[in-house]
Amino acid sequence: MAYLVLARKYRPQSWESLVGQSHVSATLKNAIEHERLAHAYLFTGPRGVGKTSAARILAKALNCENGPAPEPCNACTNCTEIAEGRSVDVFEIDGASNRGIDEVRNLRENIKYTPVHGKYRIYIIDEVHMLTSEAFNALLKTLEEPPSHVLFIFATTEPHRVPSTIMSRCQRFDFRRIGVKEISSHLHKICEMESIQVDDDAMMMIAKKADGGLRDSQSILDQMISFTGDHITAEDVVKALGIIEQDVFFEVTDVILEKNVQEGLDLVDRIVSAGYDMAEFMEGIISHFRNLLVAVSCNSPELLEVTETVRERYKTLVSKFKEEDILRYIRIVTDASATLRYSHHPRIPLELAMVKMIKMDQSVTFDQLIEQIHSIRGQAPVQQSRPSAPPAQTPKSAAAPVSTPIKTAPDPVSPPRQEFSQTPRSTPAVSVSSDEGAVIDIHTIQRQWEKVIAEVKSEKITVGSFLLEGAPCRVNGNTIEIGFAASNGFHIDAIMKCKGIVTNALKKVFGLDLNFRCIKGELPDAPDPSRIEKDNKPKDLKSLSEENEVVQKLMDDFDVELSDS
Repeated sequence: MAYLVLARKYRPQSWESLVGQSHVSATLKNAIEHERLAHAYLFTGPRGVGKTSAARILAKALNCENGPAPEPCNACTNCTEIAEGRSVDVFEIDGASNRGIDEVRNLRENIKYTPVHGKYRIYIIDEVHMLTSEAFNALLKTLEEPPSHVLFIFATTEPHRVPSTIMSRCQRFDFRRIGVKEISSHLHKICEMESIQVDDDAMMMIAKKADGGLRDSQSILDQMISFTGDHITAEDVVKALGIIEQDVFFEVTDVILEKNVQEGLDLVDRIVSAGYDMAEFMEGIISHFRNLLVAVSCNSPELLEVTETVRERYKTLVSKFKEEDILRYIRIVTDASATLRYSHHPRIPLELAMVKMIKMDQSVTFDQLIEQIHSIRGQAPVQQSRPSAPPAQTPKSAAAPVSTPIKTAPDPVSPPRQEFSQTPRSTPAVSVSSDEGAVIDIHTIQRQWEKVIAEVKSEKITVGSFLLEGAPCRVNGNTIEIGFAASNGFHIDAIMKCKGIVTNALKKVFGLDLNFRCIKGELPDAPDPSRIEKDNKPKDLKSLSEENEVVQKLMDDFDVELSDS
């Protein structure tokens, strides 16, 4: 007898052996038991998940000599003939090669005949979406009111191509992809019956390569048995299928932790030289970072579909990565993978992504960044000493480095010796005016402004820090006008998004329902340059970057360019 491949030899013959589709088997068994059978069924789902096998099992259960019964006996003549595909009452039709209106007309002529041996004439049409529109239309009336002895079972991998008029006349069952653990468990049973030894790592690779299809996994296992014999190892699977070893992806995280660009580029060169597909390698990196993200987020890798050895390796990385950084790694590789499709030099996007990940600094929150900026400027972020009378404002050049909108920053550092300004931070002097209808005096507001900022910071420190860049100018009715420099547009936007916090702080401090609005370009009065001592003159941004590596780092991160003037 000719050799029978594993996918056919171990094809499901009962509902119990249908792997991973318990919702389908339970529903159909109950329908048979309670005599609530539909006249047409539509089985949808990916390839190799059991659609046609389920159709055959249903046909056997209905035409079994002991039935209709929830479970076929698989021993009678009818069950045997259906399993072997030679039953005269069960017709398996390929929708791709019998897609025209003439074939459907012939089918309509034949359905009027009663079954020969069983109780039903069953038509199984595989890949039904391949039928033409005319063929579907010719089938409509027959499908809606077929003879009582006829039952249709349609199977398709593309349900969106089946007309809604056909779907509405069928009971639809969606077959899902089969999980890695279920595939691995089923293949282990097959290997035991075939006397084949397979390592756990090798079995996991085969199950993942199948991508949810049981038939694909059986075909891969058949191929591996032919390649290695009765003992399959992970190394054999890597050689035969061209799978990239898991160790390679752990090397990626190692070079990122070590900040070693040379090792990262050497790793890319090894992948290219070995002939691996760049797109597959990037997909493997994304999957690796996904596993790492799950392990870090849950503080445990128990949810991962990996072997115990690999799970232990993920445990060692949990404390070394943050969720924010992993998300950025995934974004970098995803963007590189998209670029790869249109690139004539596939290794370049991968090399660029590798260098970006290695050079990338750790993420910090905006609140942390504000704290760092305050420490660099040599002042406390919440408690600040202010003179009662507003002094002259520090020139803009000293405050420029901290006014730029920032997303990330380097690791926390100790305060540098050179501060941004020698003049203490205070409310700048402004041109003050007040309308007659004002409910509160502007000078009262200026004297209590420090309390307002402290109240805002107690709710949200970033908004309070942005509010420090402005100063109350005047009061119109119950509206306080706060002046900001022309370069503070980002600060104004951030404050207005949290307007409720500021208005609540105003009510707490002054006991009145006050509104406010921010005025851009309402510059404070500049001090007389002749009164500023030469030694105390704040240094410009270029000088600060030369003396302070933190300032230089911020400029590099945000691509700050200095003009010649």
